[in-house]
Amino acid sequence: MSESKDVPTLNYFAIAGRGELSRLICAVGGVKFEDKAWYPAFENGGWRQGYQAIGKKHGLPGSFPILEHGDFKLFQSNAIETYLASIAPKFKDLTAQQKAKDLMFCLVKEEILQKCEALLFQKITADDLKAAMDKMFPLLEGLLPEKGYINGLEFPTVADLCVLNAAKACMPFQASMTAAGWEWEGKFPKIERIASDAMAYPSVADFLKKSQYKTLSADPFGIMPKEYHSKMNPEAPEAISG
Repeated sequence: MSESKDVPTLNYFAIAGRGELSRLICAVGGVKFEDKAWYPAFENGGWRQGYQAIGKKHGLPGSFPILEHGDFKLFQSNAIETYLASIAPKFKDLTAQQKAKDLMFCLVKEEILQKCEALLFQKITADDLKAAMDKMFPLLEGLLPEKGYINGLEFPTVADLCVLNAAKACMPFQASMTAAGWEWEGKFPKIERIASDAMAYPSVADFLKKSQYKTLSADPFGIMPKEYHSKMNPEAPEAISG
């Protein structure tokens, strides 16, 4: 299979979930891409139907996210994240160890996501989520450096963007933690520092400002308080439903 010169197309719901990290990898990594955000993500109490056809037309499962890059097609969020990072000009000089660390943080982010998602779909209780986050957030905090970005570079890599997702993204991360009554802010200073620094990095800030559906903070269930949306989108603090 020859390397495609086409612009990658990311198909995913208009929320953070399993798509926002890929969007941010493209933003920081310098990958031009088409963000086909499925909006609204929810309808009649569940996922808005029709998205399954996108994967199935390529012989893939009817799930999201789906990446299309010329004749190359992918499903599974971790595979998509790894692929986009591998073609990103900004990340081309990362060492094997730096890439491995990025992948490690992708998998930690996915573990946190799975627990948060399970709460919103009523597969676990609020107490279950609190117990899981009481383990995962101290683990994440312990993996972070006292200063600078995780891979010691002047710019965030995938690992830092994973922290940003876990600490700032609404769906399902902050939405489930808020619904469960579990608070992390003020307890994990390194998570807060790296998430805030990554969010303020120029290419990330520019992407978030221009994001049509404000997918990082999209709040389809109206769970988050107004203060959250004011911090995430100071120029347009109204919650976007996703």
